Amino acid sequence: MDIIDAHNHLGVRPGATQTGADLVAKIDAVGVDKAVIFPFVEGNFTNDPIKEAFDQFPDRLIPYCAVNAWQPDAADEVRRCVRDWGFKGLKLHPTINGFHLSDPNLVDPLFQVAEEYDIPVIVHGATDLLNSPTEFAIMAARFPKVNLLMAHMGFFWGVEQAISFAKQYPNLYLETSRAPIFEIQTAVKELGPHKVIWGTDSPFVDYEWEFKKMERATLDKAGYSEIVGGNIARLLKL
Repeated sequence: MDIIDAHNHLGVRPGATQTGADLVAKIDAVGVDKAVIFPFVEGNFTNDPIKEAFDQFPDRLIPYCAVNAWQPDAADEVRRCVRDWGFKGLKLHPTINGFHLSDPNLVDPLFQVAEEYDIPVIVHGATDLLNSPTEFAIMAARFPKVNLLMAHMGFFWGVEQAISFAKQYPNLYLETSRAPIFEIQTAVKELGPHKVIWGTDSPFVDYEWEFKKMERATLDKAGYSEIVGGNIARLLKL
């Protein structure tokens, strides 16, 4: 079974940069097989760097489309990335781009495309008003056929609520990037390993540590394999 990192950014922005080659070097260094990629989402970003990296490393990198929901052509861009470029998922960041995840006018058209193409959606899910766990619950209920990943699993104060909603909605998953291992262990114990997905949020982390900490997520070897690759592979039909 492949080990797959479900959360990485590529491109250039103030204070951070990462190329496809940079990321492949990181995953090679720690024994990770593949990594999901999407652009930094600050400012006027595009998905072009993701296509370029995917073209360079098609067997190692898994491309997602990122859009600002305020863009008039956001749904068309998601459709183009999936249909024409072979992208496998959608990334949204309500906090940076300034919209509620549950905004029906802005976000429903994007989830409709995700449902049409059966791709997962990963959304920034640290605790704040625009993408609190409650916002995820609303969307999980509104689009039960769309697999929705809560990045950072509601870190910090929303973790208990995130676990509760992930237990309630079969299509809501918790992604572990930058979350403390105690909270991850708690999620695995309460939900089972099949609802928890490993990611790093590189380049904003110590890559080796984000991977190594997952060895303590569970003592169950089969469950560990699900968390660090099996679950996201299932959602992506790899």
